[in-house]
Amino acid sequence: MPRTNKNFDSRKEQLIRLALEQFIDKGYENTTITDLQKSFGLTKGGMYHYFDSKEEILDDVIDYGLTQCVNELITELKSIPPEKKLVYFFFSSTANDFAQSLFRYSKKNSPSIVSYRLREKTVALTAPVLKDIILQYIETGFYKTKYPDEMAEFSLILAQAISEEDMLPKASLIHRKRRVDAIIDVWRKCMNPPAGHIHELQENLYKLIGFTIEGN
Repeated sequence: MPRTNKNFDSRKEQLIRLALEQFIDKGYENTTITDLQKSFGLTKGGMYHYFDSKEEILDDVIDYGLTQCVNELITELKSIPPEKKLVYFFFSSTANDFAQSLFRYSKKNSPSIVSYRLREKTVALTAPVLKDIILQYIETGFYKTKYPDEMAEFSLILAQAISEEDMLPKASLIHRKRRVDAIIDVWRKCMNPPAGHIHELQENLYKLIGFTIEGN
């Protein structure tokens, strides 16, 4: 699995970390370029040596956090048994302190431009990793699908919709459980996975939304 290749030098990493602190303290919308410039200890010219706009700073904050998570995930997946990689991809957490702070801020301020951009970039950066897992499953006959690229993208968007409360209309636990069942049905029909694998995915999604199967 190829690692994400966006690199940040040490000075820019420092500025990105300071920028996230400003966004958490003041809110992204209320943080001005002047606020960031003062926090960075840069002149106006020095500021534009690193960033062209506040929007670019936000993108770099998100890219920095997600790139670290994705590269760590890729490393960890190498030691995961092949049949367990998909479940590990969806339900493990590789977020470091910076990424956790970013995710908490996004969730607290959702919906916002920050949460929107984070969702968008999460799909863009993690879809290739998921597609690679799906392709491995196709090669071994574990899964059968004509749409590895599309299913990687769709599955990530559906997983976000299930796990993030503000992407879909508020619903009862039973309704949210039905959403999980619908996603599982789509996965079953489009991916043709083994019954045991689909059951494991379903159980983990139930846990994610807080649904408990009677008797467990």
